[in-house]
Amino acid sequence: MAENKGAANKNQAYAISDIAGTRRLYAGWADTYDADTTEGMGYVAHEVVADLAAEFLDKGVPVLDLACGTGMLGTELRQRGFSTIDGLDLSPEMLAKAEALGVYRKLGELDMTQAYDIEDASVAALTCCGIFGPSVIGPEHLVHLAPPMKSGARAVISINGKGYEERPFEDALEALFDDGLFREIYRGFNDYLPKEDIDALYVVLERF
Repeated sequence: MAENKGAANKNQAYAISDIAGTRRLYAGWADTYDADTTEGMGYVAHEVVADLAAEFLDKGVPVLDLACGTGMLGTELRQRGFSTIDGLDLSPEMLAKAEALGVYRKLGELDMTQAYDIEDASVAALTCCGIFGPSVIGPEHLVHLAPPMKSGARAVISINGKGYEERPFEDALEALFDDGLFREIYRGFNDYLPKEDIDALYVVLERF
């Protein structure tokens, strides 16, 4: 049986090792990304993260949706009562899809391999879904979450299970705790790409 387009692009994303290649992939994938991931591979991470956000984040403060892509998570957050959502992503083509939804207050570009160009201690709540894993954004980039977040701010993030198994994400998380940047208030494994037999670790972190 031929590999479906979503799975083929997913495998390509996992194999890419640089930001330029990632930009090219998502530029060409933006138009069919939602259907390819949800219908083609059963993608549910945006729903799981939104449910955790509704449980653990303050709906009365702006939420920064990192790696917002086409806006699937933003849509789920809005449905759960979050009224002010900002989004950042690497891909202008994906951001254009997110903007068309009308659920974001502000959108912009961000390279998550670098320290974020965001004012320190300015973010009150954060979500990050579908980017940490076996591809370009790895465990070494988790530390970039800390500087923009206010003391007491919470982040809900997913870590692709394939990436979690293959790369030292647990060590990176422990370093965040040992260095006094975050405390962990929730963790659990749940579905991610069930049709591809891939789960994810979902964590809720609180900034010290």
